[in-house]
Amino acid sequence: MDYLKSRKNAYAVLLSGLILGVIIAFLINDDPDTSTLVAAGAIGVVIGEAVMFWRWSKQRKTKQRED
Repeated sequence: MDYLKSRKNAYAVLLSGLILGVIIAFLINDDPDTSTLVAAGAIGVVIGEAVMFWRWSKQRKTKQRED
């Protein structure tokens, strides 16, 4: 349970990216089919992972400067 609490922000960002991808699919197409939603969701997850990697990279650089 402690692991999930520590990863709460990461999951929130990934979920936000997934929702963003689905919203984009509905904006592009009024009635998206399943493959469009899956592709848009995958793009959203990639965006969420990119944000998490950027945050991790930024924190890592800050810690290296402190050492």
